[in-house]
Amino acid sequence: MSEDISQVRVVELVKEALEGNATHIDELRRVSHEQLHLAGQALGSQLSFGRPTALRVLKDWRDGRLVDEQVRWWALLMFIGAFPDEWSPKGWKVHFSAQPIDFDYSDDEDVNEVVFQLIELGAIDDGGAIKDRINAMIRRLDFD
Repeated sequence: MSEDISQVRVVELVKEALEGNATHIDELRRVSHEQLHLAGQALGSQLSFGRPTALRVLKDWRDGRLVDEQVRWWALLMFIGAFPDEWSPKGWKVHFSAQPIDFDYSDDEDVNEVVFQLIELGAIDDGGAIKDRINAMIRRLDFD
């Protein structure tokens, strides 16, 4: 699965994801766990995101700039700090070959809830319900 993507590019891609830009998540999925770990280290010890990041992903998804799979992979990266080795509508498995990136978002319960919902996108018990709630999730996070 790992391809020849420079470490500089991996850092750029992780930074984009941390800012809510999930348009290149498929490229990032092709790197190794070690490259992800090194990118996390290069970006610093306190990697966190909040409402603006989650809102960008949700709005890009609602507006058609992201497809369901990109949203799910972004959420999984933020949730577990790496990409699962296996994913199916029945669940996912990860076998870390390097320490995952520790993204901190736990101080905002609404962001937590959105990420938890998005990691289930496309799962057998989803049935399209998560996508049907895009606007409700945006309203929950957007106070402006």
